[in-house]
Amino acid sequence: MVRADVCTLIAENPKAHGIFDDPQETGRKVFCTVRSVTQSEVYQAQAVGLAPEMKLVLAHAFEYCGEKLVDFQGGRYRILRTYVNEGDQIELTIQREDGNAAEEG
Repeated sequence: MVRADVCTLIAENPKAHGIFDDPQETGRKVFCTVRSVTQSEVYQAQAVGLAPEMKLVLAHAFEYCGEKLVDFQGGRYRILRTYVNEGDQIELTIQREDGNAAEEG
């Protein structure tokens, strides 16, 4: 599988000096491939108020370290679900962070 895109995985690290401060973010770039979310996945997610938009597939599961956010093509997304397939690739199912499609209609 050709890795044609790059995304930035973002970890939120709490600041050491105060609980009321916004967390610091650290990002790292990885290669990825975009895949569509299946119709079944969309319907199941909408039933619980989520709106997955796409999947980003990383070549190796070890490239993902539990990050909760990802920047991709100018947008910020929340990682909803991860899945490691039999080829040790990891799929990140993502939703735009600034809201979900169910609220936009």
